[in-house]
This record gives sequence, C-alpha cells and structure tokens, in this order.
Amino acid sequence: MTFERAMYEVLETSRYDFLTGRRVDIREWFAGLATRFFEWLFYNFDFNMPMGIGGNARTIATIFTIIVVVLVAVAMFVLIRTYLRSRVPVRHTLQDIFEEIKNHTVSELLQLSEIAEDRRTAVRYKYIAAILWLNENNIIVIEPSDTNKLIMRQIKEAAPALVTPFSQIADGFHLAWFGHKDLGEDAFAGFNSAVETVVGHA
Repeated sequence: MTFERAMYEVLETSRYDFLTGRRVDIREWFAGLATRFFEWLFYNFDFNMPMGIGGNARTIATIFTIIVVVLVAVAMFVLIRTYLRSRVPVRHTLQDIFEEIKNHTVSELLQLSEIAEDRRTAVRYKYIAAILWLNENNIIVIEPSDTNKLIMRQIKEAAPALVTPFSQIADGFHLAWFGHKDLGEDAFAGFNSAVETVVGHA
C-alpha cells in the first residue's frame, strides 16, 4: 500500500466518522495513522505486537523515531518563524524615551550627551534633544506611540528643510541604540552636524 493510499483511507475514515457522529478514540486514530506511516516506510510495525524481545526493541525504535521526527518538526518551525520575524522591520516607538522627553530640556539633554560614558548613550541623548526641540517649536506633536515615520511625515508638512537632517539623526540613533553599532568618527561627526542643523534651525 502506498503512502498516498494510506492517507486517503485515513481521511475517508475520518470523514465517515464525522458524518455519522461515531466517536473514535484519539489513541486508536493515532495508532492507525502511525501504523500506516511505518508500513509505508516498510517498517512493518504493529502496535498490537506482543511485548516480547522483538516487540520491545521495535517499540523503542518506533518511539525514538517519533521523538526525532517531532523534534525535527519543532526545530524547523522555530527556525522558520525566527527567520520570518527577522525579515519584518521592528516598529520602534517613542515609548521608551517619552519620560526623558517630558522631564528634560533641550539644553539638559545636550549636556548629558557631552558627559555620556559612551558614544551610544550620547547619540541617544542628542536624538531625544532633537525630538524635543521639534516639539517645542511646534513642528511636531509627539505621542508615546509615534514612530520616526510619523515624525518624518509631520516634519515634511511643517518644515521640509529638516527632513534630511532628521532622517540622518534617526538613522544614526537606530543604528547605535537598537543596532548596537559604533557609528565611527566620520558617521558620528555627520550625526552631530545633523543635530546642530535641527536644534539650531531658526
């Protein structure tokens, strides 16, 4: 009997049981499916085999095979799910920095950036300073759920000249803060220049 034929019979049986309302023990259904599967593999396994020496060995081998198949299936599911998630851009909001935006001034944030222990933290403070400056000057209205995309849309409407420098600031912040990447001297200098352009914009 081919595997396709065995599966067809299983489906037909399930349909018959469903239509007639006859209840089937799930263990019997699984045993039948497993038996057909191993017959297809020329394993010739029988769940009703007497538990002699051969029966024990064959049962252990079957259980081991089932465990391996299940583990492989789970591993493949996890890998595929992880891969698909990695291809979806993460949507970062202002939620994590909203308290700092509310509790600091632009000058305080710029000062904190100057005394920051590392470049990554300095980039964070300067990004927040730029966001706060834009808000204080009525170019944007910030909400905890806002993303850079929404902020860019507001800037484009109110101050198109700041779209490019803020885009550089946002890219540098995401690369350094969320991506844990060192911007390097040249990139950091460009980031600082963009911050000065935005914060010093008249």
